[in-house]
Amino acid sequence: MPRTPKPLNPNTKSTRKATTQATSAIAKNSFFAIISDIHANIDALEAILADIRDFPVNGILCLGDVVGYGPEPGACLEKIMDTCAVTVLGNHEAMLLLADRILDEDWDVPIRKPLQIAKEQLGKNELEWIRDLPITVDLDPITLSHASLNEPPEFHYIHETTEAEAHFAAQSTFISFNGHTHVPALWEENPETLGCRCLTPGEKPVRLTPSKRYTVNVGSVGQPRDGDPRASYALYDYQQHLLLMRRVTYDLKKAQARFQKAGLPAHNASRLSKAE
Repeated sequence: MPRTPKPLNPNTKSTRKATTQATSAIAKNSFFAIISDIHANIDALEAILADIRDFPVNGILCLGDVVGYGPEPGACLEKIMDTCAVTVLGNHEAMLLLADRILDEDWDVPIRKPLQIAKEQLGKNELEWIRDLPITVDLDPITLSHASLNEPPEFHYIHETTEAEAHFAAQSTFISFNGHTHVPALWEENPETLGCRCLTPGEKPVRLTPSKRYTVNVGSVGQPRDGDPRASYALYDYQQHLLLMRRVTYDLKKAQARFQKAGLPAHNASRLSKAE
């Protein structure tokens, strides 16, 4: 796994309540789209945003990693800044804030080259916007983070039951949303037994049980790793407790051509179709 430099940007708050505007939106509306791990793949992002327009969502929430791996961090970040009500910091944004240090070290080219591209494409205003992103956001009854709520600045993965248990121990809301693994997942905790299990979400609506708690991995827009190359995101209606996972087809060959034109490693492009 790619290393994440430590410490993170010291000016970034680890946890933040939502802005007044976002809190107001949550209070008045209940249907949202949640996206994550765009990874500078503009073709996948545009396909997702087009799909979201088919639903009466009241806002889009972004779980970070807009940059990294791909060739279009500038265009992707512009769209996220324009369309998302709330965005949290991903580990690739954290790495971008420390890009000078990383580029001087012996990091793998699939990580270093995209960071170099991001440095070239993003200006001062964009970097300041990234620098001000929170690592987690509480939008009661929803919590947003890029990775586990267990030690958020460490960006722990949630792969195993013990990792999910550590996450739930830090979760204070009914449901949380995250990304980071690039694999869609629905974890359910029974508060009476404190036991939890991982469910594989399909593409049909799932009604969640109010007496339990959940954390949802929404998968990846720009680089899925579950064997399905279609872009992934989630729709959630918190008043109805309804969750819908979406998979969206986009022009893979067009996207891969962008990767190649930008001089990115062949692996960065080929893994889009392999979804690994």
